[in-house]
Amino acid sequence: MAPVRVLFSDLDGTLAHYEKDMKEYATIVGEPAKDGSVTIEYNQLGVQRECAVLGSLSSSTAYMSHETTRLVQTLRAAGVLFVIITGARSSTYARRRAALPAADYEFFENGGRMLASGELVPEWTATFEADVGPVDASVVPEGDAAPAPATRSGKLWDLYREMKEAGWKVDARDYYTSFRVDVAGTTAAGLNAAAFAAWDLRGFSCSFNLGKADIYPAGSGKAAAAREVLRRHGLRPAHAVAMFDDDNDLELGELASRSFLPGATHDSVLDALHRHDNWEITNSRGVLGTEEALAAVMRLVAAGDAVEEPPVGDEREPRGGEGDAEGEDVPPAAATAVPVPIESAREQ
Repeated sequence: MAPVRVLFSDLDGTLAHYEKDMKEYATIVGEPAKDGSVTIEYNQLGVQRECAVLGSLSSSTAYMSHETTRLVQTLRAAGVLFVIITGARSSTYARRRAALPAADYEFFENGGRMLASGELVPEWTATFEADVGPVDASVVPEGDAAPAPATRSGKLWDLYREMKEAGWKVDARDYYTSFRVDVAGTTAAGLNAAAFAAWDLRGFSCSFNLGKADIYPAGSGKAAAAREVLRRHGLRPAHAVAMFDDDNDLELGELASRSFLPGATHDSVLDALHRHDNWEITNSRGVLGTEEALAAVMRLVAAGDAVEEPPVGDEREPRGGEGDAEGEDVPPAAATAVPVPIESAREQ
């Protein structure tokens, strides 16, 4: 049996939950506290949770319970690496970081940008330079370091300009390794989800998040980001547990030995859930669902295992594509990769 050594977690819909999604079963009560946190009460249960407030450029307010932060801290104190992997744009993630639990690694823009122990790792993003062009070594580039997409070099931005000219609603604001396409409804140019499905993405990866299509280099993506963490620590997928809720998390779920879902925000996730007996959806929704998932991970840690080790040559791996065109194995624990100390972490 392989012990749990790392927890990979999505952000929106997993650690944090949007007000518009919770209004069916929960209500904000009272006034915000001095620190800006709010109290959320579950209407039928009468259970209350104090929550941090997370904003964004394009979506409504999201909430993350303080209990979620405490549970993550407990896991890390037990020696479990905590890794956030989100599709959020750079500016949104930078603004949210102070309210999030401390993490050993943080990936944003669907894995295209990486923080290790709180420090940006430009070498990671540089591996996609042929696709995205040079990216400034700051979390949120400004001024001359943040050229408009119309002038950026790289194959990704060639595709962006082509799609924009064709009439797609494209969004690259504060994105540097990916861009977003609105495929809902039909544009004046007659473009819709069916037209997008037939569009030539020129080998780039695509996933859906919050009802939009994210396009990014094939070497990026959430599963590729997770494999990089495993490589750095000489771990195997059997040591990994994941928490997620959306389409752009599916290959991450395929990679991990066990997965816990505080919700399922896309039909593709529900379909995949039925095919994976090592995936579990929580009984509770919203912030209570997140806490339930984290408690389940803590029980696995206490039990000393994540899942029974598969036979040699039968390790659970995602299909070739995202981050690894040939589906190569993650190096085993005895591989030559030099582990990074687990104790390293940024301080909030």
